[in-house]
Amino acid sequence: MMKSVNLAPMAIFGAVLWFCPTLAPSPVFAADKDKQTKAPKAAPQAKASKPKQDKSKSADAAGTTNACFGMAPKIEKVAPDEGKAGDSVTIKGYQFGPANCLRGVSFGPGRPAKFAFKNDTTVTATVPSGGRKGLAILTVTTASGEDSKAFLMK
Repeated sequence: MMKSVNLAPMAIFGAVLWFCPTLAPSPVFAADKDKQTKAPKAAPQAKASKPKQDKSKSADAAGTTNACFGMAPKIEKVAPDEGKAGDSVTIKGYQFGPANCLRGVSFGPGRPAKFAFKNDTTVTATVPSGGRKGLAILTVTTASGEDSKAFLMK
């Protein structure tokens, strides 16, 4: 009588290897030499997977979700339009989108600022430290694009 062997495919770095759990030797470690040898435990049986329920939204509900695409933001006013590190700045404009779509506010390349989303038209930011005095480019970035205005660093 022949013994049945279960082969299971196992993918490693893009290659498919066939692994036979019933014939694979168990590794022996130096710390295990003093322990008594035990037979390996049988692999647990695979459970039947439950069919997934369709959780897709209806066409009516899909139009009410917050999407992060559309028009790029537009900055209309920065108040005040000058300041030093630590100052709070209010940025008014439109199309800043929902809070999860606002990606960042910066005062020049490599100078991200801490910011707070108020609504689709208002964001507040804190001027970051470590920059040079003079003109900086204040940029609001969303998932749809970005807009910039000049800001005077004191």
